[in-house]
Amino acid sequence: MKKYLLITLASLILTPSIAFAISDENVTKRRPDNAPAKIQVQEIRQERQELREDLKTNMQEKRSTIAESHAQRLELRFKFYFDRLSNIIGRFQVRLDLLKKDGKDVAAAQAKLDTAKTRLAEAKTKGEASIASFKAVDPTKISEQKTELLAARDLANAARKLYSDVNNLLKLALKELKNISQPAQEAL
Repeated sequence: MKKYLLITLASLILTPSIAFAISDENVTKRRPDNAPAKIQVQEIRQERQELREDLKTNMQEKRSTIAESHAQRLELRFKFYFDRLSNIIGRFQVRLDLLKKDGKDVAAAQAKLDTAKTRLAEAKTKGEASIASFKAVDPTKISEQKTELLAARDLANAARKLYSDVNNLLKLALKELKNISQPAQEAL
C-alpha cells in the first residue's frame, strides 16, 4: 500500500512538469526577430508619435482660444468697472463742488477722491496691459505659453485689486461726505 501511494504521489508531482513544458516556438512568437515584425513595431511607434504631436497642437490651439476668450471677458469686465467707477467719481465731484460752494470743508473727502481717481487710472492701464498680454499669447510655443499666461493672470489680478481699492476709497469718501452733509441737514 505504501508503494502504491508513493508511486501515485510521484507521478502526480512529475506529470505536470512534463506535460506543461514550453517549446521554443512560443519564445520566438513573443520576441520576433524577423523583419516584418520590426516594421510593424516601427509603424506603431510612428503612429503614437503622430498622435502625440496632434495632441500637442490641439492643446496649443485650445490654450490660445481659452486665452482669447478670457481676454474678451476681462475686457468687458474691466470696461464695466471703469465706466461704473468713473461715473461714481463724477457724481462725487459734483456733490463735493456743491458742498464746497456752500462753505463746507471737503478737503479730506477730496483727497480720497483724488486718490481714487489716480488708482482708477492705474487700474485701467494694468487692465489694458493684462488684456493685451492675454491676446498676445503665441499658440505655436507651448513651453512659453504657460509663463505668458501666468504673467497675464498676475496683471489681471493686480488690476482687479486696484479696482477693488478704488471701490474701498469711494466708500471711505462716501463716509466723509455723509459726515460733511449731516450737520447741514440737521440745521434745516
